[in-house]
Amino acid sequence: MRLNRLFIAISFALSPVILDAQEISIGNDDNRPIEERIIYSNETTLHATLHTRGLGVGFKTGRIRSIYKTTNWDFEVSYLKSQKQIQLLGPYFSSTSFVYGKLNDVLVLRGGYEVENRIFGKPYWGGVELRWLYGFGGSLALLKPYYYTVIVAVPSSTGEYIQATEYQTYDNHSQWIEIIGKAPFRYGFNEMKLRPGIYAKGGLSFEMGTSKTSAQSLEIGMVAEYYPQGMPLMAENPKEYFIPTLYLSFSWGSRYNKY
Repeated sequence: MRLNRLFIAISFALSPVILDAQEISIGNDDNRPIEERIIYSNETTLHATLHTRGLGVGFKTGRIRSIYKTTNWDFEVSYLKSQKQIQLLGPYFSSTSFVYGKLNDVLVLRGGYEVENRIFGKPYWGGVELRWLYGFGGSLALLKPYYYTVIVAVPSSTGEYIQATEYQTYDNHSQWIEIIGKAPFRYGFNEMKLRPGIYAKGGLSFEMGTSKTSAQSLEIGMVAEYYPQGMPLMAENPKEYFIPTLYLSFSWGSRYNKY
């Protein structure tokens, strides 16, 4: 009789622990497909980025070192603009928009190494995993001269000056009578220049994938770039050597084992 009472007392004492264990078992991996329970070794993602100086796209490929650490090779193509540029519209119905004083269109190619470290993982029922990350690498800026469609005065065969439409860079702005708009994008490709640089980045990643085989995350952070030769973007402004930007990036991809 005393043993029965003791067993009942112990059962009541342990009932919260048993209930908690049952709740945890609801969300464990035992009933999931085997591919959902494996810890994968590789991850590849594509990403689209919005930053304070433009837009970018890229991809990452890397190794899952452990549940706490992932290392990536990070590649991106990004459009870079000046913070001081303002879009204007020419005076005619057929005019296109343009940026007065703009010197170059800039496309930046980046390639570097990145490390992600887990701050905390997802609860067993799903949710969001938080990581902090840092990276560094090399940048290569492609500068294409920015051409305008303008009206200028040119001498005629009679010795008088007449108005003509030409495509010119801002270097000739003192000769302009009127700006019609931006020139077709094809102008300036044969005059492109390269500006090598370096960059470093840091940020936070919010992993939202619904399964272990899919990678889906939102990333926020900052990129700081340095160009030793400087970046000429706008007239009457000094070259930019140090360029910091804030960014928001969305990525999607997959995890897998590479044999």
